[in-house]
Amino acid sequence: MMGYFLYSSGIYIYRISLNKIDYWRQTKVRKGRWKAVCSISRRNTLTTMEDTAAVKAVVLAANQYHNNQSDSNLVQLQRQLDTLIGICSRGKPLVFFSTKQLLPTECLTCLVDILNEQTTPTELAQRTMVLLFNLAADTEIRETLQTTFNLPVSLASYLRVSMDTVGEQVIIQCVQLLQRVTYNYHIPYLNTTMEDLVRFLISHVQGGENELTMPCLGLLANLCRHNASIQAYIKAMDNLKAFYRTLIHQLSHSSLTVIVFSLSILSNLCLNEELGEKLFSAKNISQTFQLVFNILLNGEGILTRRYAVDVFVDLLKSPKIQRFLIVYEHFPVCLQQVLKLVTNQDAETVNKIFELLLAFCAVTDLRPPICKNLMATPSLQNVDTHHRGSGKLSTSEPFLAVITWASQPVDLHESVSLMAVELLKEVYEEMIDSGLVSQLSPRVDLVLPMALEQLIAPTEMDGPMMKYRCNKLTKIINLLIAICGDSSLRSEVAGILNVQDCFQILEHQFNHNRIGLTMSRTAVDSDWSESGVSTVLHLLDLLLKLRRDIPQMDQRLVKVMQDQRLVPFLAHAITTDQRVSVQTALRLISTASSLPEFPTIVLGESIAANNSYKTEELETLRRPLNVDNPGQHAILSPRRPQTYHYERRGGPVNVAKDGKQMETNIQSLIEKMQSGLDLKDMRASEIMDVYEHKLSSLATKESHLQDLLEAKALALAQADRLIAQYRCRRAQSEAEARKLRSLLQDSEKRSEEYRENLFETKSREQNMTLEIEKLTARNEQLQERLELLEVTHTEQTRNLETVQRALTAQRSEHQALKEMHEVLQRHNETLREQHERATVRLNELEDERDNLQRNLRDKESRLADTSRTLQETQERLAKIDRERDEFEKALDNLRLELQKMESKKKELTLQVSSLEVLCRQHESDLRKKEAAIKQLKTDVEKHAQITQMIHSLTGGNATS
Repeated sequence: MMGYFLYSSGIYIYRISLNKIDYWRQTKVRKGRWKAVCSISRRNTLTTMEDTAAVKAVVLAANQYHNNQSDSNLVQLQRQLDTLIGICSRGKPLVFFSTKQLLPTECLTCLVDILNEQTTPTELAQRTMVLLFNLAADTEIRETLQTTFNLPVSLASYLRVSMDTVGEQVIIQCVQLLQRVTYNYHIPYLNTTMEDLVRFLISHVQGGENELTMPCLGLLANLCRHNASIQAYIKAMDNLKAFYRTLIHQLSHSSLTVIVFSLSILSNLCLNEELGEKLFSAKNISQTFQLVFNILLNGEGILTRRYAVDVFVDLLKSPKIQRFLIVYEHFPVCLQQVLKLVTNQDAETVNKIFELLLAFCAVTDLRPPICKNLMATPSLQNVDTHHRGSGKLSTSEPFLAVITWASQPVDLHESVSLMAVELLKEVYEEMIDSGLVSQLSPRVDLVLPMALEQLIAPTEMDGPMMKYRCNKLTKIINLLIAICGDSSLRSEVAGILNVQDCFQILEHQFNHNRIGLTMSRTAVDSDWSESGVSTVLHLLDLLLKLRRDIPQMDQRLVKVMQDQRLVPFLAHAITTDQRVSVQTALRLISTASSLPEFPTIVLGESIAANNSYKTEELETLRRPLNVDNPGQHAILSPRRPQTYHYERRGGPVNVAKDGKQMETNIQSLIEKMQSGLDLKDMRASEIMDVYEHKLSSLATKESHLQDLLEAKALALAQADRLIAQYRCRRAQSEAEARKLRSLLQDSEKRSEEYRENLFETKSREQNMTLEIEKLTARNEQLQERLELLEVTHTEQTRNLETVQRALTAQRSEHQALKEMHEVLQRHNETLREQHERATVRLNELEDERDNLQRNLRDKESRLADTSRTLQETQERLAKIDRERDEFEKALDNLRLELQKMESKKKELTLQVSSLEVLCRQHESDLRKKEAAIKQLKTDVEKHAQITQMIHSLTGGNATS
């Protein structure tokens, strides 16, 4: 079906387009998407069928075990539970396990019944807890387990009964499941089971540290948050001071998770008390902020960061803590580090970071630093490459990461993309309200393409994710409305907005929204109609803001405003309890009420019908239960919402059905239920099903008859109103004729009065002559004042000339700065050339240094040879001294030779000394060369820094 809708939208674009080449290009792209979507849809369908079969197998095995608790049935149930545990452990969204369907609800019922039975084996209970732990990772399933099945009380009861019989591992698993299920869980009242659970948790927290300490702290943190009854019960305990001392001692624990659990409990119990004044005083609050920021930045996992964000959000509810955070000196640095966490790949972590940033944005004085730090992103060279990427985060810039998260579909994660869009809306609202658009780059070149890609009509008609898709559309529209707060940005939005996509979204809602089709006063819980109403209202609000910037927009908006299909949306929004929806609906009604064909009467009837239904609901809630038979209480099912059915032209539709056909459908439904599920008590369940379905059929018939009666009454009332309007208009025309006659008579009387007034004016003329003389004297006085004003005007002119001269000086200074910028650019080019010449010279010096080192090694080898020759000469002299006695007789003959040898020795000594001097000279030259090389390197580094500084200056000017 998705591929069909894409292909049909391509045909529609071809019909309204005048460019055939554009049509063939779009058709080719849509055919490629169609194939990809079909293949993905086929794989998802097969996987969903397998998962649904596993859920059905668990339900059948649980019913068999309940009817016959044999070992074989127990093994079969455990095997099916293991299979479903493996499916739920994949880390993918649990789309197949929608709590609005019958089979998953029956599965949850069986799982909770297993834990409620006291004879349940330990292994079966442990497997059941593991499965519920995996299922509770989904927000919708967790809320269902909290509200519908009341799982926390069941687990607390199981823990109290089985504490002495089961092992420690089962207790840990039970406490961990309680910790996950009780997250964001509000306890309406405190019973004995929950009191026992609180005492059990406090006793383990105050006892010695073991494996159960951390889960108990986490569960106690969940129970203390947003639960006034639990807080009051703990504060009334006798050992409260000892418990506080234990929690304060836990703040110095080595585990960050234990620290954040303890801090969460303390902040919820004693924030507004005397101990809280001491713990969160001006002296200690800086350490507390630093501690929470460290936990948030260096957390041990998503659990630790989640509770750190919750602690921060709870603390920010106090105005005193807000003031402390505003003046916290390390907040800008910590904010930059927190923004870097947005580039994380984990969606859960980023979701909590977005929640914290939105909590910061709720504080007025914290919005500007968040806006400045987030928007301080350098420009991208290729915007399309970043925007059309694979969806993975490939940048370290927080703003680009926020845009990437905002562009993610809601199928991957339900709320992270919604919160990313909400953060962008807060940032742009702050930029526009504070006048930061001129100081910071709004970067709409990235935001607008992302937003407009998301602004398309959903291709599915129904599904568990449709509500989130409508919410995403609404938030995208609100982001565009926030951007349109600035006139220059509004023109950019109007320039690239695809109006056809916007009207396709409206048509999709008009054609498929249940509130719009049936004019239902309330929507089913699993329906997406409430979110669709918000989408329609905000989209029309956006188009009204852009109607002056987009040609021919007024004509199309007038058609939409006059369309009767819009009436149920406006009526539902005007009678809801949401302030934003009411205000938006009022703006739309005030704009559309001036149109000639706006269905004001139908809108009034719809609003009245909605109000009457709410009144009936209140009366039903106040009315006590009826008793059909003495001693037996009747089961009062909630009343189904009454609906009006209309055709597209406004006429009523007959929705009554034949009674025999209804009975046949009921019987077939009973047979399907009996064949599909094995009930616990066959006879009792059959009787109950028959009576329940008969009662539902009678209620359905009654509701249909009521719908027909109300529709007929509405049509009759409309006819009566038309007759009354005709009579009223006829009476108005007769009254206008009589009024014209009276006006004619009045005009004749006025003419007579005018004649009399003419004579009176002549007498007044004489009086006016006297007044003219008085006015002449008054004119002279005013002339004197005029002279004074001229003097003042001269002074103001001088001031204006002074301001103009200052403006001229500023302009000349701006021109000088511009010339200096050009000089700096030329200097930059000169420095670049000098850097290149210095690099060449450095290479030459390195070559010369290598040559000098080779010459030095050669001379050192020659010096070694000379030293060896000197040593040999010394040996010869020693030998000559020893043989001196022997050669005394020949001394005269050899004296000449000895003088020659001494002369040679002197020559050799002189050569050695000259070589040493030369070696020293070479060493000094080498040191000078090395010093020159170092100097050149420092100069090169300075030139590089100057070049980088000039690049940053020129880049900043270009951005601004």
